[in-house]
Amino acid sequence: MKQLGRHSPTILNAAWADLLFWDGRADSLEGQALGPIASPGEMNMPLEQLMQTVNSIPGYKPLFDRAYPGAPIDAKTLARAIATFERTVVSAQAPFDKWIAGDQNAISDSSKQGFDLFNGKAHCSQCHSGWNFTDNGFHDIGVHGDDRGRGAKLPLEAMQFAFKTPTLRNLELRAPFMHDGSAENLDGVIAFYDRGGDEKRPSLAPEIVPLHLSDIEKTDLIAFLETLTSPDSPVEIPLLPR
Repeated sequence: MKQLGRHSPTILNAAWADLLFWDGRADSLEGQALGPIASPGEMNMPLEQLMQTVNSIPGYKPLFDRAYPGAPIDAKTLARAIATFERTVVSAQAPFDKWIAGDQNAISDSSKQGFDLFNGKAHCSQCHSGWNFTDNGFHDIGVHGDDRGRGAKLPLEAMQFAFKTPTLRNLELRAPFMHDGSAENLDGVIAFYDRGGDEKRPSLAPEIVPLHLSDIEKTDLIAFLETLTSPDSPVEIPLLPR
């Protein structure tokens, strides 16, 4: 098994994203879908070989014909199919949503204090904004490493070492954290931001400063983040043609 330099980003709520991957190199789910398949460091299967394999399995033809009448079974159609599935991976109503809707008992007092911190002293909402808790932007948050992220695509100082702001929905289920998986748990994430990141580069986002959170404030902030986890139904794996 080969370990990659980046932690796999979630596809949760990716239907609303403008740019995909940590560095934003794909501008659609269709453009993102086949990348990991062909990548030498991941599935390492050339797309020509992939399509030969798919076309050699008779059971796929009626399924593709039904879903995409008149379209060839090629890489473009396969990307459409994968992207269509990915758009169905959507978070459900979380305790936080019930609270916002008026149920005062949906979350704890500690979580409510954490929400105040999230929007104030901890500066979280400056990047993790909106219903999906992401601005869909790219920021250098001060993680150690040589990976230039978005900066490898855009020669702008502000984009050097900048990575996409991930959604915080269902965050507690997605450890490890950061683009490189360097934070093992939410305690590590909060500690990282509390000290103002680990690399003081010219590209460092201005929002990244020492926070000086107390232990109780850190606990409250994590309690709030945990309210963003929804009780989603597991994805049912269909019986695929062989």
